[in-house]
Amino acid sequence: MESQLLIISMSSSTVLRGRSAVVVYSTRFGTTEVVAKALERGLRGAGMQTVCQNSQDITPESLRRYDLICVGGPTEVFGATKQMKDFLKALCEVDLEGKFGFAFDTKLDSRLSGSAAKFIEHSLDDDGLHIAAPRESAIVSSRKEGGKIVGAVLREGEERRFEGLGMKVGTAAADEMAKMGDG
Repeated sequence: MESQLLIISMSSSTVLRGRSAVVVYSTRFGTTEVVAKALERGLRGAGMQTVCQNSQDITPESLRRYDLICVGGPTEVFGATKQMKDFLKALCEVDLEGKFGFAFDTKLDSRLSGSAAKFIEHSLDDDGLHIAAPRESAIVSSRKEGGKIVGAVLREGEERRFEGLGMKVGTAAADEMAKMGDG
């Protein structure tokens, strides 16, 4: 199937037809969802058609239709959650040759907290995706009641930073796709 590049004006933004991105996330307290939606806004600002979905609401097979697959989740116990690991395990069964990937996470601001994004990025790379940009982490602080973690709060400025990051990742991925002759 021959790929065509069409530029369509929609409201005040320009969308590159055929350049699509999906942002898949898991979340425990909602902060990773906020970050995922900010990343999606940035990707859209870079001219990509976007979808943002919780990993529980999307099938790995459906990701074949996207050029750029962004995956993120909270860091728990030094790495990715069981929900995210299960999603990535199912994803490895899908042929995503020629696709681009980007990994992100939310985590505490401590070098001891580990990184879900590192695990996710390795998984995407092992699945044959071209890594569009190095993994990124959004910093959160935990909310505790009675010594138990009951929530998380996104560090000020992280939502805006991830929107800008989406612009950069979307632009970088589109540039690499063009270099590879895919449009």
